[in-house]
Amino acid sequence: MAQRTCIITGETDDSSNLIRFVISPDGSLTPDLAEKLSGRGAYIMPKPEYIAEALKKNKFAKHIDFQKKISLEEIDLFTALVGNLLQRRFVEQLSLARRQGSAIAGAGKLKENASLIGLLISNDASVREARQLESATNPNWVMRDIPAETLGEAFGRNSIAYVGLLRSKNAKSKFDGRSVQHSFQRWKPFIHVIPCHEGTDGCINETDLDAK
Repeated sequence: MAQRTCIITGETDDSSNLIRFVISPDGSLTPDLAEKLSGRGAYIMPKPEYIAEALKKNKFAKHIDFQKKISLEEIDLFTALVGNLLQRRFVEQLSLARRQGSAIAGAGKLKENASLIGLLISNDASVREARQLESATNPNWVMRDIPAETLGEAFGRNSIAYVGLLRSKNAKSKFDGRSVQHSFQRWKPFIHVIPCHEGTDGCINETDLDAK
């Protein structure tokens, strides 16, 4: 995996653990979560305060020639946009696992599986029940404090308290839960960032930062 350096902290890590930003053809500052967009990129550790600092201190100008001065309100909206995109990516990864039969929801179903790859626990789950479920299912790892509505979105429900990731019964499958775990770890620092008032899609259209 390629190593990249955060333009704020100076830390070096696998590029997939950072957030890449590029200038789109129309001059907008664009988060490139999949690292597939062309052009020179600038990398930042996945924390909202680092993105805000890069914009306030005009750090993108040195690395990708984005020099537009923007307001504090625009910075807040753009940071929320990045959080929304990371949240969407997490939901997509979890939804894919569900469609492949590698993710199930609900305490009852989970208790029927004595060995899980991972256990996802919502932020409104019962602490006592969560401990009992963790003990009963013996997961390799646990992710806590995930918004229940986000877990529910991946399953087409309003909210879900628990999701378990299963080892695939297909010998050819390479699913190990890492994609879900990784997408959550990148999104986690943004969970409490104020979301865009018109939702993810509206936010994207309204808060792209352009160089004009």
